[in-house]
Amino acid sequence: MSENTPESTNEPDVAQTQGDPAGDDQQLGESGVKALKAEREARSAAEKSAAALQKQLDEIAAANLSDLERAQKAAQDAEAAAAAATAEALRLRVAAKHGISDEDADLFLTGADLETVERQAKALAARTSTGPKPDLSQGSRGTTSSGNPEQDFANFLGAQMSTRG
Repeated sequence: MSENTPESTNEPDVAQTQGDPAGDDQQLGESGVKALKAEREARSAAEKSAAALQKQLDEIAAANLSDLERAQKAAQDAEAAAAAATAEALRLRVAAKHGISDEDADLFLTGADLETVERQAKALAARTSTGPKPDLSQGSRGTTSSGNPEQDFANFLGAQMSTRG
């Protein structure tokens, strides 16, 4: 035999130093083995139960998180809709104040705050009202309509013929 074998050395066996469970069980006796076996089964059942409960807890947390995320998204959507409605009401109010049509307001009044929309409305109103205003003092005066187009035309022709001739 060589000197490196366990019989030739004074070192203890590896199984004995690491607490071989089979070897320890024999030292406990029959009642100790039963108690140890029951304890091991109870621990195994407790670990399985803890793992199942942890899984349920994780599922509940995930469901709550998704509920929270849905609520946050709904709140963000509501805030965006409220802001859009407020901006639209502002544009329409300013457009009505300056006599701007709804189509022109949608196209040209793009500001988000009152000051910007007011400036845009004033500029648009100034550009659309630059044409000459009608002079009501010009044109036919004093001629009344009879309500009959044929009679009005005859009166017109008669007036034109008498002024030329």
